[in-house]
Formats: sequence, C-alpha cells, structure tokens
Amino acid sequence: MGLFKISPTEILNKEKQQDAIEKKDAVSAIIGDFGRWQLMMTLIIPFFAFPSTFHLYLPTFTTKSTDFWCRRPANLSNLPIEYWINYSQPLDACSVRKLPSGITVESIMNYTAPILDSFQKCTEWDFDRTDVGNTIISEWDLICDNASLTTLAEVAFLISVGVGGVTGGWFSDKFGRKKILMGMIAVQSVLGIICIFVRTFVQYILVRLAMGLVSVSVVYAAFVLSVELVGGRWVTIAGSFNFFPLPLAYIIVSLVSMVLPDWRDIQLAMTIPGPFLLLLWFVIPESPRWLLSSGKIEEAKIILEKAAKFNNRPLDDLDKILTSYATENKSEKPNILMLFKGHLLKRTFCLFIAWFSMNIAYYGLVLNIGKFNLGNLHITSIVLAAVEIPAIALCIPVLLKTGRRTPVFASMIICGIACITSELFAITLDNAWIVILCLMVGKFTISGTNVMLPIYTAELYPTVIRNLGVGATQVAAGLALICIPYLWEMTALNAHLPMSTLALLSIAGGGIILLLPDTKSAADKKRDSAIEVCDGTFKSTDNTP
Repeated sequence: MGLFKISPTEILNKEKQQDAIEKKDAVSAIIGDFGRWQLMMTLIIPFFAFPSTFHLYLPTFTTKSTDFWCRRPANLSNLPIEYWINYSQPLDACSVRKLPSGITVESIMNYTAPILDSFQKCTEWDFDRTDVGNTIISEWDLICDNASLTTLAEVAFLISVGVGGVTGGWFSDKFGRKKILMGMIAVQSVLGIICIFVRTFVQYILVRLAMGLVSVSVVYAAFVLSVELVGGRWVTIAGSFNFFPLPLAYIIVSLVSMVLPDWRDIQLAMTIPGPFLLLLWFVIPESPRWLLSSGKIEEAKIILEKAAKFNNRPLDDLDKILTSYATENKSEKPNILMLFKGHLLKRTFCLFIAWFSMNIAYYGLVLNIGKFNLGNLHITSIVLAAVEIPAIALCIPVLLKTGRRTPVFASMIICGIACITSELFAITLDNAWIVILCLMVGKFTISGTNVMLPIYTAELYPTVIRNLGVGATQVAAGLALICIPYLWEMTALNAHLPMSTLALLSIAGGGIILLLPDTKSAADKKRDSAIEVCDGTFKSTDNTP
C-alpha cells in the first residue's frame, strides 16, 4: 500500500505542478501570445529600422574612395586626363611635376614637352565620378596628408554607436521603449537635415557622432519593443522581422545613390522618411511588459484592454491577472551594475565576447567580399545585401525548431570554417570561384548569426534591464567595428593573417556560446518546471520574464 500513499507534501507538489503548467505571463494571459493586434505591430515596428540603417549605410557611398589627380591648370584644361597624369604625376597624385613655361596641350600629347625633375605638393584635385558623385572626400580633400581623417570620422561614428547602445538602452529601460524610440527618431531626423547644411569637416564629424548615438538607440528600442509585445514562439518571428529592413535598406540606398550621386542629395533623400514615422506615435503602444515590470499597472491595463478587444479576447479576469502578476521588482530601477551581478555577470561576459567576434566576422567579410570584382559599387552592394535576405528568412524556422544556443553556435563555427577553407583554397588552388563560394557560405551563416544573437541576447536578460543588456553588447560591437580597418592592415605581415584572425575569432565566439544557457519555448519551460515539481525541487527555470 505504501506505493499508493499520498502525503501532504505530494499534494502540494501536485498543485504547484498544475500551476507551473497552466501559468502564463500577464501579457500573454490577457491578450494571447499572438493575435491581430500583435500582427499589426510586428509589421509596423520594423519600419523604424529603415531610417537608422539608411544613416548607418550611407558612408558606403558618401565616403567612397575614388581615383583622383592633381587639377590641370587653366591653359591645359583640354588635355585628356590620361596624358595629364602620365606627364605630371608619375609618382602619385599628392605631388605634381613643375611645369616649364610655354608648355602646351599639343607638346604633351606629342611627347615633345620638356620634363623637369622638380616636384611640388599638389593643393587642388579632381576626382573620378564614375561610380559616385561628390563625396565628403572630394568636398573636403580628405586625401594625401588628410587621408586618415576619413577613417577617423568613421571610427568616431562607431565609438558613438557603442556608447549609444548603452546610453540609449539605459534611457529606454528607465523611461520606456516608446518615448525613447519616438524621441530618437525625431532627433535623428533633425540631425539628418543638419548634416545637409554642414560646411566644414569638423561639423560633419560632430553630426555623425551624434547620429551614431541616436541611430543605434532607435534600432534596439524598436527591436526590444517588438519582442515584448508577443509571447511564446512568436518572439522569434517578431524579432527576426526587425532584421528584414537591413538588407532592404542597403538595396534602397544603393539604388537611390545611382540616381542621386551627390552626398548631400542622397543624405536628404534618406532623411525624408524619418519624420513620417512620428505619426505612428498614435499607433505604437508602450511595452506592457515594461510597464508591469516598472510597476505602472494602470497604464499597462489601458493598453492591454485595447489590445484584448482588438484580439477578441475576454476581459473578465483582467484585474485578477494584473494583481497576481504584479512585478516583484517594481522598486528596483534599471542600473548598468545589474548586468554584472549574480548569474548575469557570466552572461554579460560571454555575450560581450560573442558580439565582438560576430561583428568582426560579419563586417570583416563584407569588406573582403568587396574584392571579388563583382562590378561597380552599386551592383556589388545590392548583391551582398541580397545574400542576407534568405539567411534572415531561414533563421525563423531554425530558431523555432532548435532553440537559440545551437544555431548561434553552429552558424559562427561554420563561418569560421568557411573562412579558413577559403584561405586554404586560395593557397592551394588557382580557382577564384571556389574561394568566392566559401566566403559566400561564411557571409550567409554569419548573417544568420546577426539575426539570432540579438534575439538570444534579449531572452537572456530580465525585462527590467533587457534593453540595457541588449544595448550594452553594442560596446563590444562598436569595438569590433573600430578594429575592422586596422585588421586588414595585418596584410603587411602576412596576406592570409586578417582572414585567419577573423576565422579564429568567429570560432571562439561560437565556442563561448556553449557556456550560456539555452532559452526555450514557453511550452518547454512549463514542461521543465513540471519535471522539477515532480522531483520535489520546484523552482523557476525562467530567468527572462
């Protein structure tokens, strides 16, 4: 009979087991994991990524390096460029041969012009306009002695991206997703207009510095808001949808730059869409999960009532659910130090390494693919962007079927192997297409990582500091981006060193992912909780509300 004896402890455990299986978070319990309301928001919120991506990608064309030559004097303005360069600039375009008196176009073309061995520094240049029009390089002569200023401008911008990820995340966690999202879009639009009217390079750097702070805040506030409006497996789908605008924005910028080659014109064209997004203030809600975690129950109630009615969900138990699910940490304010406390310390450390490695691999491959001789800059840009679209689409079923940790790990490892393989084939085989194929595999897989890692990161942090955690990883991302220009200078030591370094970092980043816990679907979490209850050791295994 002892086998059928039921003790009070077993009864309590059975009750806890039932609660663990049936219990859902407040937002999903009221409006469901996904409905018409969430569908509408999932389709609308990704539009906020377009202006930010426009501004992030504009330097591909506005800072494009092109051929240049010392400007011809007025009396030689009719001389073909090839003849002028061959005669006056045999070393480089930074110095020009002193011209003898009485020199003519005919004498240079007939090779009868006297040649002096005396040179002087060039002070005025003309630029090749074949692929792009007027760029910041041609406008402010960022060449020769000033060539490093172009890199300096982008390094400053990328530093501000890293800082903006933290500050924007902190403000978003403190003041709300919607306020920061809309506020940053407004500031971004103003900065975009100001950038058109700058007259000095210093002014341009200052505007781009501010733009980096703002743009990354918009992208990640929108991302976190979108995943907090849905539940269950729909978090993966909603999160992935935020990445489709990235390659589409790359394509749009490439196409617009064909029609508007001047950097000020394309800057204006890419700024115009931003202000129209402010009209969505009356459509986009604040995150109910953020409101609940911040103790703003009444504000969350208003939003949830509207969403539930839109989804045709009953509201009978609304007050009861909100009361039972009131946040336990409503008095605790977001603080960056929270990222380095308890079990979050290990997660933050591992995610920093993973984000650094992923960005080195992703942007490193983008720069390397530019050496494939695919055609002009615009076509190359469109082709590279198109590679990402199927990678993003594939991430959705992969994440739904296999969770988070395994596909992130596998994609980074495959990327590293593909990069190493490309280098081995480059050494042993004289077939460029095999090398290109390997690199395209690497680009495809790391593009998938670029989608999956933010989703995984968001799920590893609790709601109250989720946006802060996601944003903080951008410090590592920014450091990686700063290193990219200097990474390729390693070719001075060995031609294969940059790609080998990139491959090893990608593999290392994938390996460290295995030290992190996997985040599972809602059903899996409930099943795990039920198993723990049956063992008599009931505890929550979900650290990400």
